[in-house]
Amino acid sequence: MRRSNRAWLPRYCSPDDLLPRIPETRALFSRRPYLVQDFVGKTISFLNSDEARKMGLEYDERCAIPCKWRCADESLFGVDLAIYAYTRAYPFDKGRIGGYFNEASIGAAVHHGRINVDLGGSHVGYVPGPDGGSFGRVWRPAEREYSTDCGHLMAVISPFKQIYDDACDNILVCQPEGERVLVSIPNEFIQPTWSSHPIKLLVDPDTLTDGEVEYDHHRPHTHTLIGRSLFYAHPDFIAHLPEDELHRLTTTVRQRIGHSLTHRYFNIFDAEAELDEEGLPRQRLLLYMKFILSARHSPEGLKAAVINTSLEHNRLTDAVRAGPYIGYDFISFSGVFIDIYSKDARSYVNLFQPMGMTIKPRGKTRELEFTPEEIHEIFDRIPVAEPRMPLKAVLDYDRPESALESFTYEPGRFTRT
Repeated sequence: MRRSNRAWLPRYCSPDDLLPRIPETRALFSRRPYLVQDFVGKTISFLNSDEARKMGLEYDERCAIPCKWRCADESLFGVDLAIYAYTRAYPFDKGRIGGYFNEASIGAAVHHGRINVDLGGSHVGYVPGPDGGSFGRVWRPAEREYSTDCGHLMAVISPFKQIYDDACDNILVCQPEGERVLVSIPNEFIQPTWSSHPIKLLVDPDTLTDGEVEYDHHRPHTHTLIGRSLFYAHPDFIAHLPEDELHRLTTTVRQRIGHSLTHRYFNIFDAEAELDEEGLPRQRLLLYMKFILSARHSPEGLKAAVINTSLEHNRLTDAVRAGPYIGYDFISFSGVFIDIYSKDARSYVNLFQPMGMTIKPRGKTRELEFTPEEIHEIFDRIPVAEPRMPLKAVLDYDRPESALESFTYEPGRFTRT
C-alpha cells in the first residue's frame, strides 16, 4: 500500500491547491535591464507621448506626483535621486522596509496630486563576476565588506535555505547492481516530529518515491540505517532528470541528490509561521518558498525579489480599484531593482528590470496592463527625456556604463549545482 505524508502539511502547502503563477525569471531577463535613470527618463517621454494619450491617459505634469514603493536600504537612494533629477520633486513614499507596498499611503498620496506615477519593486544586490555574477550581496563602503541586500528578504529565505541545503546534502540516491534506483531519506524529511527545527521540509513520497524497500537479510543494501528510511525512486523522478544528473545519481555508490530535489518532490513550511484568518501565512512569500529554493536557473535572492514584486504589485493594483480612488489616475511601473556598487562611480548604481506597467485612468476601475515584453518594446524605441537637473549634479555621476556592462547575468549563465 502506498503511503503519503501530505496529511502532515499545513493546508496552504497542499500540492493539489492552485497557486497563481509568477513571471519566469528566465523570461524577464531575456532582455537587459535599464539603468534606473534611463528608465525614469523614458517614463517621462512616454507619459507625454501621443501613444499614452491614445491609451486614455491625459497626463498633466502639474497634477502629477511621483511615488515610490521600495525598501529603505541606502543602496536604493539613487532611485529617489533619479526621480528628483527628472521631476524636481522628491517621490512620495508608498513603501516599507523589505520592498512592501503600504496600502494606507494611497489616501494621503492622492491629496498631493490626482495623478500618481508609481515606481516600485523589490531589490537585490549583485556582485559582478564570472558565469553571470552572484546575487544577494552588495559592497557596503561604510563597513568595507560585503553584506546581504535586501537584508529583510534574505533573512526570510535564510532558515529555509539552510534546511533545503541540508536535504540536498543528505538525501542519497544510488542503483545497486541489478536493482532499481533507491532513495535513502533521513526521517526528519519524512515526518515532521523527527525534527525539532521550526522549518519543516518533507519530501513528497507521491512524486519522489515508488514504495518502501522491504528488508531482505541476503541483500545488505536493503538493511535500514538508523535515522533513515529507504525507498524506490519514482519513475517520473528518474524520467525528469537531465542526462548528466541521471549518470551521476544512478551508480552503485550513494550520491547526494543535490538540486535534483526540485519543487516537484518536496514541501517546506514554518511550523511557527503567523497565519491569517484564512489559514494563509501573513508572509505571502512562504507560499512560493520551495520554488525560490530549488529554481534551477535563478539565484534565491533574485527569485525572491521577482516573486515579492509580483505579490506587492498585485496589492497595489487591487487597492487603487477601490471606490474612493475612481476619480484619480494611477500609472504604475513595477519591477526588480538591481543594486551594484560601482568603484568607478564610488557609489551604488541601480538597474531596473520592469515586470509590469498598468494605467488606470480616472473614472475607470480596471487598468490597462502591459507585459514585460511590451514595456521593453515601447521603451526601447522612445528617447530618454532631458532631466530638469543635470544627473552629474544630483547623482554625482551621469551614465556609469561600466556598471551596466558588468551585469552579465542572462538565462543559461546561472545553473544551480
